Amino acid sequence: MMIRKFFTNLQEKRRERRAKRAARTPFEKLKRRYRVFQVGFFLLLAVLGFTVYTNYDYWVFKLLLANNYVFTDALDEFYSLHIREENRRSFHRDFDRVVISVVTGELAAINNDRHTYLYSPQAITRAREFDRAVGRTTNIEPLSDDTVLLFIPNISQATRQFVFDNKDELAQYTNLVLDLRGNHGGWLADAYRIADLFVPNGAVLSYHHTRMSFFSQTITSDNDPFFNFENIIILQDRRTASAAEGLIMALNEHLPETTTIGQTTFGKGTGQVTIPLTGGYAVRATVLQVLGPQGQCIHAVGVPPDIALPYYINLVEAALEMIYYSLD
Repeated sequence: MMIRKFFTNLQEKRRERRAKRAARTPFEKLKRRYRVFQVGFFLLLAVLGFTVYTNYDYWVFKLLLANNYVFTDALDEFYSLHIREENRRSFHRDFDRVVISVVTGELAAINNDRHTYLYSPQAITRAREFDRAVGRTTNIEPLSDDTVLLFIPNISQATRQFVFDNKDELAQYTNLVLDLRGNHGGWLADAYRIADLFVPNGAVLSYHHTRMSFFSQTITSDNDPFFNFENIIILQDRRTASAAEGLIMALNEHLPETTTIGQTTFGKGTGQVTIPLTGGYAVRATVLQVLGPQGQCIHAVGVPPDIALPYYINLVEAALEMIYYSLD
C-alpha cells in the first residue's frame, strides 16, 4: 500500500507540474528562458575569467617570445632543436610543442624518465608500426606431447588477441613454458586480460597509485581462469620490462605451479598516459606507479627469478628439465 501511495503521489505531482507549465503565458515562458540564459552566460564568463587568470603568465610569455622576440635567427635555431623541419609551421603555432619538448627533456635528464616526452607525428607512426611488427612474431611451439612454448614478444592488443585466439590449442597441453625474454612491455590492460585466463576470479593483479588518490585503483581479475596447467615455467631476462613484469608478478603470486627462471627483470614499475595534441602530435607522461599484488615496488629494482640462471644457459632446455624432474 505504501509503495502504491508513493507512486500515486508522484504521478499527481507530475500532473501538477505539467499543468503549471501549460498555464504559463508566452511572456512568462520567455522570462524563464532569459533567466536560464543569464545563468549560463555568467557561468561561461566565470570559467573564461578563471582560465585567463590561471594562464595569464604563460600567454604573456608566449606572446612576447613567439610574436615579438627580435632575434628570429636564434628562435629558428632553438625551434629546430625540438621540432623537425617538415613539421614546422610558425613560431606562434609551434611554441607550445617546443615548451612541452623542453620540459619533458629536462625531466628526463633529472629523473632518468625516458618515458615522458613529446611524440612527433612520425614517431607515433613508427611506434605503432614497430609494435605491430613485433606483435606478429608471437608464436606457439610444441616442445613435447604435454608441453608447449608460448612466446610473447610484447604486451599489446595483437599479442593479447593471439593468446585468446589460440587458448583452446594451448589448453590441450599439461605444461606451459611462457617466454617473456626481451619483452619490453606495452599496455597494462592487455597484460591484465591475459592474466585473467590464468588466475582466480577476484585475485589482485596490481595496484595503481597516482598523485590524485581518486584515480588510484586496485586491479583484480574479472573472470574465472580458463587454463589449468600443472606446471608454468616463465622465462625472463634483463630486457623483460613494464607490463611483462606485471604479468609475471600476477601469475607468480596466485599460481603455486608457476616458477620463474632466468635473470632479474629490467624494473619499470610505472605507467604512462598518451594524450593526442593538435597537428598529429601527442604528449606522453608518467602518471602512475604500478605495484605488484603484494604492494611491492619493482621500479629500478626488477623482479628476481625463482631460479637464477645466467644468460648463456639454454632456458628452454632448463625449463623442460624442471618439468620432467617435477614429474619424476
